[in-house]
Amino acid sequence: MRESEERYRELSIVDDLTQLYNFRHFYFQLKVELDRSNRYKQPLTLLLLDLDNFKAFNDAYGHVEGDKVLWRLGQVVKRWLRQTDSAYRYGGEEFTILLPMTTSADGAVTAERIRTEFKKENFLPAPGQDVQVTVSIGLAQYKPQEEMKAFVHRVDQLMYQAKKNGKDRVCSES
Repeated sequence: MRESEERYRELSIVDDLTQLYNFRHFYFQLKVELDRSNRYKQPLTLLLLDLDNFKAFNDAYGHVEGDKVLWRLGQVVKRWLRQTDSAYRYGGEEFTILLPMTTSADGAVTAERIRTEFKKENFLPAPGQDVQVTVSIGLAQYKPQEEMKAFVHRVDQLMYQAKKNGKDRVCSES
């Protein structure tokens, strides 16, 4: 009984496709990390990633090929996380990464690594077509006592700034 309960809990917090945590678990874990950051005065950085032109890719090659892109991004993200970090499929083609005990400067290094490594991935959605998919990333460091929604919104705005500035880039507060 215990094993199946554990499996059920895992299924309820893990995204099937990417094998990253899901949206629901993100908010649970974010609250834990915000509390820890406030209590111990530790930095916390949040990354928000969004695949560039993903709708166009899906429309051109279909959802099966689109799912391969999502899965591969999940794999690239996992490769660059430390044990203390956690990654989530936030929705559709959006992902979040929590980097506890990390300043935004160090978070930017991780973000840049993920961006460049993912750009090296080649997709062959159709015969004779070698396609690269890029990702735009926004990131910010948590401000002590900042409201959770305000923090997520701030990072979301930075991700949109990365898109507006030409995509395939990392955008953080200067």
